[in-house]
Amino acid sequence: MSISLVPQQNESGDPKLAAQGFGRLAANAPDAFTPTVSLAIAQEFFLKNGYLVLESTLNREELSTLNTFFDRTQSERPDLWGLGDKRKPHHRNQGLILSQPLLDYPELDTFLRHPAAFRYVAALLGGPSAVRWSEFNFRETPRHAGAGTMNFHHDAVVEDRFMRFPYGPPDYLCSIHYLTDVNPKTPSFCVVPGSHQFPSLRATFEAKGDDYLEQPIYGPAGTCIIYDTGLFHTRLDGDGIEGRRTWHQYYARGGHLRSSLPTTKRYVRAPSPNLTDWNLIPKRLALHPDPEMRLFFSHWNSAQCEWAAQNFDPEIRALMPRGDP
Repeated sequence: MSISLVPQQNESGDPKLAAQGFGRLAANAPDAFTPTVSLAIAQEFFLKNGYLVLESTLNREELSTLNTFFDRTQSERPDLWGLGDKRKPHHRNQGLILSQPLLDYPELDTFLRHPAAFRYVAALLGGPSAVRWSEFNFRETPRHAGAGTMNFHHDAVVEDRFMRFPYGPPDYLCSIHYLTDVNPKTPSFCVVPGSHQFPSLRATFEAKGDDYLEQPIYGPAGTCIIYDTGLFHTRLDGDGIEGRRTWHQYYARGGHLRSSLPTTKRYVRAPSPNLTDWNLIPKRLALHPDPEMRLFFSHWNSAQCEWAAQNFDPEIRALMPRGDP
């Protein structure tokens, strides 16, 4: 996902507040669930708030594997991370991003449908056969990165989301796994609960009144946050000294659904549009021998179609945005 990170005055217009939102940070931690909580309880919380926090979704060995991957690839392929003098434009002010690790590192395939989080992703999108892969990347805010001032924003949305009935399943979900401990001193994910039901942060603030909150999410390594991409969120920077590592995976809803709009009694919701026009799926996954995995990776954008049409030629891939091997 590409987002705008241009610093601007906070929504309240009060120069004494941070450049993020209305400055009403929640004093208490959000509800968090173990990965064994019932789907019904998780769905009820998500429907109201637009996000879900799961504890201990990655074990010690998995965390070690992923953090070792960060260290190794930053050393071996710093260019892929945007390190060095020739930083790529989409890395500026966002820390380090490894945009398309699946292209060159098949050992990551084991994490694609990690059971601890995928169980809830599938339930929220309408079942395993409705889940489509959209993006998989790693991000790091290094130590001593300073303040970045990311503004509250939502990710990709579908415009009819406020008119259709029912609203759900959502069009897109994202899961963020903390790979290092996250606390008030480190960068942290922050959401506005329930804001996926409103077109702007100001509209959320005005509608919710005293119930409006900006909720930082802290937790040990292994914590997972699943959120509707229509939810307003940001990254709080912490003290600008401590760093943070995260794994981000985006999902789209596949298949056709019967729904309704105020102007018509009934219409059919098409699959969610492509999240990006540049994410590529390697041949081993796009043409996976398992039909279930092929379905999971069946949401192709135009770049993917062109690459497949030319037999996954590495020279074609190198010409595409963020495709350089």
